[in-house]
Amino acid sequence: MSTAAQITDMTRTCQDSVSTAALVGALEAAWSAIRAQHTEVPAAVLVVGSGSPTKPSQGMKWGHFAALRWQAGEQQLPEILISGEGLSREPEAVFTTLLHEATHALADVRGVQDTSRQGRWHNKKFATLAAELGLSTTKDDKLGYSPCTLTDLTRARYKATIAGLSVALRFYRHPEPTGEGKTRTNNNNGVSCECECPRKLRISKAAFEEGPIVCAVCSAAFLPEDIDRDTYEHPTFATGTPAGDDGQADDDSEDPMVFYDPTGERYGLPTYPFKFAPDGLLTRRQLRARQLRPGGQDPAAQIMWRRGKRVAYLFRLDLAMPKRTATAAQRAAIDKALTARRTCPDCGQVKPYYIPRRTGTCLDCG
Repeated sequence: MSTAAQITDMTRTCQDSVSTAALVGALEAAWSAIRAQHTEVPAAVLVVGSGSPTKPSQGMKWGHFAALRWQAGEQQLPEILISGEGLSREPEAVFTTLLHEATHALADVRGVQDTSRQGRWHNKKFATLAAELGLSTTKDDKLGYSPCTLTDLTRARYKATIAGLSVALRFYRHPEPTGEGKTRTNNNNGVSCECECPRKLRISKAAFEEGPIVCAVCSAAFLPEDIDRDTYEHPTFATGTPAGDDGQADDDSEDPMVFYDPTGERYGLPTYPFKFAPDGLLTRRQLRARQLRPGGQDPAAQIMWRRGKRVAYLFRLDLAMPKRTATAAQRAAIDKALTARRTCPDCGQVKPYYIPRRTGTCLDCG
């Protein structure tokens, strides 16, 4: 992959006044900064292209991830597309898009299916990986956990990278006109459903209400696009237990993402599932393992597990202080005091146990 300086030399042989080399170089530098913090994120080819929708019903696309789209010698590389229309946003928003696509790249490396509906619906697995990379997600009715923002820790960690983007963002692309779409006057074509492959089929409303149609490839039910797959239950889904059985386990109670509350709106403090705490936040036990202590700081967040019965506070690693250690004089004073407690006042011998206060003497003299 060419460096920004090499690209600049190549483009200026054709154009002296206009060069997007610095822009591409800044995007590649931002991607390298992400990989420096998260080594599992793969190398990728970054391109700037169109994000304009092709249909009036679609929204603007800020970025896109495509696995193994490029060939570099013997190596296959994924593609990260950053829309030119999105470059008119603030540098922080552009960097958020890069982290969003890095989440998809991480999911691809780990073999995690983080989206469905042709990549539109972002499931809870995506939200978990996004939190690992330092993003805070909110749930959208149509896109799932796609909307992302930077956490305060992430914003501080990549401050220099975002500043580099602000210098390079001097170009942006104008949106393409899409025209006015046709408005349907009836709905006599049934229900359009899709699985998680995704494959599509259209059935009548009556046939859909009779029971679920399950895909033999992905084992997911065919559902309409506007239905939240994470929470939807078909009225005829078999549960394997008699009707009205209150002993059936609630799936949400076992789902760790139930405790995902990065804004603290629900629990009063930013809350994450067990083992999904963002980078830079550690519990007291983890700080002690590193010979550190909170140093008087208030908890920055908390983790919850076992259906909320277990809670541990999280503290910022950058504000932690070295663990206190006793000086030589303090250790000598402690040893002297402990020796005095093991010395019998009658016989003057030092015992391997503390002299009982009840008798005031050792066991031999008592």
